[in-house]
Amino acid sequence: MDIAETRSGREKVAIVLLALGNQLGPKMLQKFKSAEIKHIMDSASALGTVDKDDLDLLVDEFAAQFAKSLGLSTGFDEVRGLVEQAFSPSELDSMFGTSIRKAGEPVWSKFAAGSENALVPYLLDEHPQTIAYVISKLDPDLSARCLSMLPGDMRDSAAMRLLKIQPVSEDIARIIDTCIERDLLTKSDAGLEEEGRRRLAALLNKLDREQSTAIFDSISSTRPDEAKRLRSMIFSFEDIGKLSQAARAVLFDKLQTEQVIAALRGMSAAVKEVALASLGARARRMVEAELANDTGQVTKEGAAARRAVADTVLAMAGRGELALPEAAG
Repeated sequence: MDIAETRSGREKVAIVLLALGNQLGPKMLQKFKSAEIKHIMDSASALGTVDKDDLDLLVDEFAAQFAKSLGLSTGFDEVRGLVEQAFSPSELDSMFGTSIRKAGEPVWSKFAAGSENALVPYLLDEHPQTIAYVISKLDPDLSARCLSMLPGDMRDSAAMRLLKIQPVSEDIARIIDTCIERDLLTKSDAGLEEEGRRRLAALLNKLDREQSTAIFDSISSTRPDEAKRLRSMIFSFEDIGKLSQAARAVLFDKLQTEQVIAALRGMSAAVKEVALASLGARARRMVEAELANDTGQVTKEGAAARRAVADTVLAMAGRGELALPEAAG
């Protein structure tokens, strides 16, 4: 049972007065008659412990009863109207984004062009069924962009589920809506875009070259300005030739010879030459000897090594030890 069922009216009054503190509590007590104060004192002796959740429920109940007694409406639209009167449009944009969502308005209507940059990286951690549900709720154009940006296996799985997606219960829908709004829509549009950009860059940096290039090309064709911002946040092993000579020297000085050998197996002659030119004479001879019989076969070990090198570059860039090339991606 909650506090509304277990506390008497007098006990509730005593709790609310205590919650008001030393400044407002005494002022409120002055409005009571002496007999009422005595009843409150008697009730206070049996209060026991009141935790925060109980207090929150009690305050909500007290406020609702107070509003009802005065004939006040406690709907979202009325409160929204007061907020819009109290703050300028720029202040509202800073607090809530470009608009305040009305009660009952689907959370999905807040996502517009460009939201895929925040949505897709967020969805990567979700089950394909959840991804399909979210995509099914979005504007068709936005849905298509989100679906096209998903990695191959995940995209195919979500697409198959879209063909036979079933309605979900109201409770589950409410949970998903709440999580989406909390995680992606509680910030201003500028904050949302910046976080989405970081998420998307992290996604592209973890995909293989073919997948990341396909997604980046799609973004470039629809949002070239966004692609320019992303370009400086993306790096793959094949981009080492775009680093400055000084940056390559700093990078390869930190890498193990075995790691360089694994990363270069299966790479083109041009990429190999750039890497070899960045090594010291002794290290270069060792790497050349190991790669002499390279068959050009791409392996999982090689992909992992290249990803590790790219991660090292990104980490060094984050620490200011080198600069990423503007044309990377």
